[in-house]
Amino acid sequence: MYKKIIVMRMQAKKVTIKHLDHPYIQEILTKLRAKTTQCFAFRQHLEEIGIFIAYEIARDLTYEEVLVETPLGVAKGLRLKDPIVVIGVLRAALPLVNGVLRVFKKAQLGIIAAKRIEDHRVNDNDFDVAIPYERTPDMNDKVVIIVDPMLATASTMIRILSRVKRKWRPKKIIVVSIVAAKYGVERLLKEHPDINLYVVAIDNKLNGNGYIVPGLGDAGDRAFCTE
Repeated sequence: MYKKIIVMRMQAKKVTIKHLDHPYIQEILTKLRAKTTQCFAFRQHLEEIGIFIAYEIARDLTYEEVLVETPLGVAKGLRLKDPIVVIGVLRAALPLVNGVLRVFKKAQLGIIAAKRIEDHRVNDNDFDVAIPYERTPDMNDKVVIIVDPMLATASTMIRILSRVKRKWRPKKIIVVSIVAAKYGVERLLKEHPDINLYVVAIDNKLNGNGYIVPGLGDAGDRAFCTE
């Protein structure tokens, strides 16, 4: 269902990207990339791909064996041990979060509103980021899944991760993106080598505005019909 790509080794930690290359997931991605896809369909595809990404995340969580009584006897089964918090990065993440929550139904939900400031760059591909709103549950000793469809320069995600780590001590942090730029992936894992990254596609280029090429456009605008 996915292939692991070893990106770098830092401080004796093995850093991997989980690239979800299942053909059906890639078919959904193709629909998301197409500029002819209308906004209502774009939202539906975001939610659907979120479901499949969550199934893949579930492979790497912790379970315990349990016994369950059936109508005819007793069977061995599994129960998820990890408490989960899903963090949606507003606004583009909302449909994708809906898909993830359809799998992790008992997860707590947090919201972080973040937007890079386009006309204020720290350097060529590092933007300042405004975070006007944040409402999250206790994340100590929990699996935290941070969802943002696009990982371009990684400026936004780096700052969100730094805020989360300053306040909480999660058991595990997972970042979910659909399309990432190679530059953003390398920068993110250099700054935060302890996270796990699930991504559907990695594109090689950023344009002069720091957008992924070919990418899929502005996911928020396309999902909410504000292009």
